Amino acid sequence: MVKNNKCLIVIIAFLCFWVNTINAQQQKQLTQNTFNILSYNPAFAGHVEAINVSATLRSQWTGFGKITEKDETTGATTSTSASPTLYMLNGDMYIRAIRGGIGLTISNDQIGLYNNINVNLGYAYQHEFAGGGKLGIGAQVKFDNIVLDTGGLVLGEEGDPLIGQMTSTGNDFIVDCNFGIYYSKPNSFFGGISAINLIESQGYNTLFKEKRSFNVHGGYTFRFPASPKFKITPSALIKTDFATFQVDINAIMTMENKFWFGVNYRISDGLGLIAGLMWKDFRLGYSYDIPMSKLALGNNWGSHEVVFSYSFKFEREKGRLTQKNTRYL
Repeated sequence: MVKNNKCLIVIIAFLCFWVNTINAQQQKQLTQNTFNILSYNPAFAGHVEAINVSATLRSQWTGFGKITEKDETTGATTSTSASPTLYMLNGDMYIRAIRGGIGLTISNDQIGLYNNINVNLGYAYQHEFAGGGKLGIGAQVKFDNIVLDTGGLVLGEEGDPLIGQMTSTGNDFIVDCNFGIYYSKPNSFFGGISAINLIESQGYNTLFKEKRSFNVHGGYTFRFPASPKFKITPSALIKTDFATFQVDINAIMTMENKFWFGVNYRISDGLGLIAGLMWKDFRLGYSYDIPMSKLALGNNWGSHEVVFSYSFKFEREKGRLTQKNTRYL
């Protein structure tokens, strides 16, 4: 245990000093990333031998600002919120006949006049070791429907040469692929690495290009012999395209496998507060991000994120079908 503690401290210290600045990336922004591993690592599909479904709603930088559009016919102007909003649905299940799992992610990412409806469909091979550890290797086909509405933008006198190359409502259907590896040992270590947008496909109506990026994530669950009802799980997620970096470090304390509280620190960006509860096969989590960068200026009231999930497993015992919950942090 002491050796594991020292290793974890060294890793977290390395992450803190390694990254000095953070820039925008194409990947989804999630504070409760430990509950949405499938969204950034396809190898997680079927890792838990159950049927798992989760829904996520994230409202980011609430009150950040508005985009003004003008109707050329009537001359009337309307305003659209510039705050990013994400709706996401994840689902995966283990299928013994194919020695792995299938996974599906559907999301709608809205940022001002930009909208991306994304569908990821994948398979992950799962291999279980004698010691209880499990290794997943997975791939996804990624479909993006990009819409960029620039027709109603009110630009300055000089205009914008890039927007001038687009139609008033640009639309692109882009296909790409993802790959990942994920390993975990129950109530101990978990971690993985994944590559997103391997092909770097590009649309021509919106000039949108998929940027290849990589994720490295991992964590460790510590238990307290004197207080067996409590456990704490520190973890980290790094997202990078080798030009920009984003690092999330979080720690979650779970009590009696029913309640949890935690914090998430996104370096040079903000602090997230996390809380949740589990009842039977249901899990509900909420987080609030407090901005600590320059985005905190003005009317930015932080970010809200809600994750709701349902996880169940079917086992045949003595000819009867029973249901058991398997999804614990």
